Amino acid sequence: MRYFIHLAYLGTAYSGWQRQATTSETIQQKLETALSLMLGKSIFVCGCGRTDAGVHAMQYFGHFDYDEEWRFDPVMRINKMLPPDITVFDIMPMDPQAHSRNDALGRSYIYHFHTRRNAYLWPFSAYYELDKIDLTLINDGLELLKGLTDFRHLCGSPDKMADTMCSLSEASLYTGSNGDEVIFKFTANRFLKYMVRMMVGRLIELAAGRLSIERFQAIIKGDDALPYPVVAYPQGLHLFEIKYPYLVLPCRHNPFADWMSDACKV
Repeated sequence: MRYFIHLAYLGTAYSGWQRQATTSETIQQKLETALSLMLGKSIFVCGCGRTDAGVHAMQYFGHFDYDEEWRFDPVMRINKMLPPDITVFDIMPMDPQAHSRNDALGRSYIYHFHTRRNAYLWPFSAYYELDKIDLTLINDGLELLKGLTDFRHLCGSPDKMADTMCSLSEASLYTGSNGDEVIFKFTANRFLKYMVRMMVGRLIELAAGRLSIERFQAIIKGDDALPYPVVAYPQGLHLFEIKYPYLVLPCRHNPFADWMSDACKV
């Protein structure tokens, strides 16, 4: 029987989603270890995608196979076995061919950063010491990104990809009333390695006045390049939503929900 597992995690303490030979501190390994212990057999979980070290997920799906009958509440039991920064919401029986990664129609990420030092925000928001940011310029940059189809120059390892084509259907900007906290929301059919963090890094350079809109456009198209690496900090990035043709579940907890509304949209 194929099952989807619906979860969320705070990625601060982990080296990303994917199991690695050099560390046991990955989300996949923690989850597989708990499932295998709970079910008394080795369980492999195929995730809906990879998140980097320090990146979070408000919504994440994986799938695994298990053919025996449940004699207990698996969600309640596994949550007692997992560390507190990983939470399982649902374990759902699916069609045997359902695939958590290949079947996803779209994924959404949000990126949160703040410009006024705040100790309570640091685990899940990136701090950039900026006196003033130009929100109009950011929106101009977002419009250019929405018009892009080849994200080769916003990918960490383009030569390892069969292609770097993506369809970015949403690139939105939200800010609080005092302007010192900013959220980007991106939705696409797929995301490449470091793609969101590279987009955000260049948008922040643009907003800070270190790039003109003309040079920003040239850089994202590959006609120009920055002389220094610009990849936004990982802690501000959150996998927000994954949609399937047969399954759409709301994000169970979004700490930024109150001002991710039309009233706060720039």
